[in-house]
Amino acid sequence: MTRTLLDSSLCPNLKPTQDNRECAYYEYAENDKMNIDSGKCGFCKRPNAYRCIADVTRIIPQSHSSIGTFLTCHQLYYLQKILGIEKRPAFLSTAMKAGVLWDSVKQKHLGAEINIKSIIDTYEIDPITVVKVKALYNAYKELEMQVEPGYELQSKINLTYDIVIPPSSFIPSVTVGAEAINLWQEKEVQSNDERTWKFPLTVNGFYDRKYPTYFTEDKLSSRPEFYLDPFYIQSQCSTYFLADPKLEWVIMEVVQFPKYKSPKNKEESADVVYKKVYDDILSHPSNYFMGFKRDKRVYGRKLFRNEFDLVATQERFKQVTIEILAARWSNNFYKNFKSCSNVMPGIGCELQSICRNGNMSETTYQIRDKK
Repeated sequence: MTRTLLDSSLCPNLKPTQDNRECAYYEYAENDKMNIDSGKCGFCKRPNAYRCIADVTRIIPQSHSSIGTFLTCHQLYYLQKILGIEKRPAFLSTAMKAGVLWDSVKQKHLGAEINIKSIIDTYEIDPITVVKVKALYNAYKELEMQVEPGYELQSKINLTYDIVIPPSSFIPSVTVGAEAINLWQEKEVQSNDERTWKFPLTVNGFYDRKYPTYFTEDKLSSRPEFYLDPFYIQSQCSTYFLADPKLEWVIMEVVQFPKYKSPKNKEESADVVYKKVYDDILSHPSNYFMGFKRDKRVYGRKLFRNEFDLVATQERFKQVTIEILAARWSNNFYKNFKSCSNVMPGIGCELQSICRNGNMSETTYQIRDKK
């Protein structure tokens, strides 16, 4: 049966409604005001489902990280962003948990309403990781770190612009649905060879701390140098600069995750680890708070807007978005086997077991919230 907006060939569970417009399981996307956003790809109401896989004419909002995921592996993008599969918080890596905890502690310190105990319980963060982050935070306070006032915490990024492309082999045919054809610009006055396909690109995200002319990003890492080099943070920072032309620079407030390990054959309590880490941080603050300036009580590295290739980032967003649409239309999100054991340097793909076994462990994984 031909649908108006949904490609019925892509979903075996599609359940037509009487008006032949949508599927009975279809759930419209909503905007920030909880109103229906008919221009965005909707969701599926079925249990253990996320995006509607038959909705291939409406956009899926992107982020710098989702674009990176697609570049890493198309199948990984499909599993995470369309099927909505993610690891349960308790099964994330220690590094991820530490990063979440530090970010939460820092945001709470700056005024956000966050229940730190709830974060620790939800992510099941081990006591040693907790005391290491606690040592960092207490040292941060003891060093009397200063933060310039006038910021907005977790300011939302909403970068939107149009992509215009001519007809090509991966443009949906008229069989996808009559309403999809209405997306062709000036279809009544242009010949078939002149028509162009125009649709909005939406990129979402959040600034950790935003000021009128700059923003600040908090990072906790065992490899802090990664976040101090514009080459490696092009995607995120360029996106954030593109979202607001008034922004002139970014301050990367990067913190070294304590590497301390208990001596072999000696199990140390969390209190002992805390004391040793805390003392070492206060003795060598610049080893932990990158760019620490004792006289000003600040840390971080300032990077300017012109250090990032914004044009290249914008063009990459456009091209990758077109490629994502092509994969959705052809239903071909192929695997990149070279990334299975190296999604990031030395880090394997966290969804590899799903690709290997063809099924999802509900103990380890979950379907992300549709809202």
